[in-house]
This record gives sequence, C-alpha cells and structure tokens, in this order.
Amino acid sequence: MQWGELNNIWLIILLIVVVYLSITVFQWREKVKKTFADKELFPFVFPITSSRRYGIKIISFCVALFFIVIALMDPLFGERDIQVKREGIDMVFLLDLSSSMNAQDVAPSRLEKASKLISETLGQLGGDRAALVAFAANAYTISPLTNDYAAIESYLQNVNTDLISSQGTNYLNAINEAIKSFKGNANSSKLIVLISDGEDNEDTLNQAVKMAKDNDVNIVTIGVGTLKGGPIPVYYNGYSEDFKKDETGSTVITKLEDKNLRKLAKDTNGEYIQLDNTQDALSALTMYKSRLNKNEIANSKTRDMNHIFQWFLGIAVCLLFVELLTSEYKIFNKKK
Repeated sequence: MQWGELNNIWLIILLIVVVYLSITVFQWREKVKKTFADKELFPFVFPITSSRRYGIKIISFCVALFFIVIALMDPLFGERDIQVKREGIDMVFLLDLSSSMNAQDVAPSRLEKASKLISETLGQLGGDRAALVAFAANAYTISPLTNDYAAIESYLQNVNTDLISSQGTNYLNAINEAIKSFKGNANSSKLIVLISDGEDNEDTLNQAVKMAKDNDVNIVTIGVGTLKGGPIPVYYNGYSEDFKKDETGSTVITKLEDKNLRKLAKDTNGEYIQLDNTQDALSALTMYKSRLNKNEIANSKTRDMNHIFQWFLGIAVCLLFVELLTSEYKIFNKKK
C-alpha cells in the first residue's frame, strides 16, 4: 500500500494525545468513585453511570479518529486505467536573432530580456504545446511543438545572434517557418508570439500578414527595446570591444520600430505588447491566450492507483454513530 498524503502522518501524534487523555480521564473517574464507596456498592451509589459503556464510547471515539487519520493520509491500492484528455493551444515563439537584438537600451540586453520572457511564459503553459523558431534574414526551427518545456529552456540558454549568419529581419520567412510547425494540427488554436525590435530590413510585413491570415494564425507581437534606442555591440571572442558602424564610420543607433509590430498584430487579430516589465508583459500575454479557444489536442490512456480512503472514512463514521448512540446511563426505577 502507498500513500497519497503521507505528510498527514503527524496527526498520529494528535491521536496519541487524545487516547492518553481519554485513558487518564477514565482512570480519574474510577479513582474518584472509589473514594465514595466500595466497588460492591457502586450500583447503588452510582445508579445512572456505567464504566463499561463509558469505555465503549472512548474506544469507539479513538478508533474512529484513527481511521479518519488513515483516510486523510490517502491510502492507495491497486491500479486502474483512466482516460486523460488534454486541452490547450499550439504556440510558436518567434525570436528575433538579428544583431540589433544585442543592443543594451534595455537591461541586460534585448535578446536576454526576450529570452527571459519566453522562459517565464513556458512555466505557465500547462497543457499547451510550444515551439521555438529563431529568425533574422532566414528562419530556423530550434524546437518543434512539444510539452517538454525544459528542453526549450535549455535551447534558450545557448541562443545568440551568431546562430544565423544571414543578418537582417525578414518577417515573411519567420512566419512561414512558424506555420510549418502547425502542420498536421488542424484542430488546435494557433498562436505565434513574435518577439522583436521591429526592424524590417526586407519590407516583407504585408506578405507576412497575408500568410498568417491564409493559415488562420493569430500573432501576438512583443516589442523589445526603446524609442530612444542604443548602439549595437560588436563582439570579439565573446567580449564587446566596439559598436557597429555605418559606411561613414558613425555609430549605428538601433531603435524600437513598434509601428511594424503593431500593424502585424492588428491585421492578424492579435495584440501588441511592449516589453518593459517582464511580469506585465507576461500577464498581458496570458490574458490574451485565455481568450483563445482551447481544443482537445490529446486523448490518451494512463494507469493510476486506486484511492481507498472512503472505506476508512466509512468505518470511522459508523464508529462515531456507535459512540453517539452509546449511553452510559442505566434505568433506575423506570427512569434514566
């Protein structure tokens, strides 16, 4: 036999205390009675009391408490087959890995802040499946749709802007790669969470919107960065030694282009979220996701142990009735 709530075993201590007090009270009663008369005279001196019935009441009460404690520990015995239905949505995280995501106008950097949001969102998904797609000029699936959130988090720890050699931002390629993840899952609600600083180097926004609409996909866009912007660090051997320059030798300042992200979200029945505070952005994303229809995306059979606490609880209830109905009174001259 196994136990589902073994942490309730401490109640045994309380039960021992109750038993000890009950025995002490019983012994005290018997001792006090002996100070009034000899045992042979008890039926005459104490005509309305019964030590035997009082003992039955105490024993019934204590044993009932014991079975209640056993029930609270949730005993498990045997196994049974159960059907498990899981409802949720399929969502793809589109993470911008263009070099501008290294900018540090938000601490510690745009990319690290975006990764943190994805990580915290994964911790609240429940039955939803998630995928991770990285994009810049090209797009690549890092993790297909899965419930293994730990695997996605391990990938997140290693993402950086060097993973994609073709720099720039191409939303059409990104949306196309994300839609591939949904293939074969026609019955589930589809959501793309695109996290980017909004730059569109390839002018593919309108085409991306059309593709999302054609595939019945909602897009939540999350803007990371500031309107003031910041320089783009250039790394050598893992260390930042300079900032990106343009053709004239001037430092490039990258800014949040929220106009593009707002349009992408609006035209796909999504929502635009500004990533200033991670918790606020997470709450907004969770609220939007809750409005989507959750369809049954899994129906499987599994084995589970039987809970048999109700048997012990039933015995306890019967004993409590015995305790309640057992009177220590005797009939004396046709009166109690």
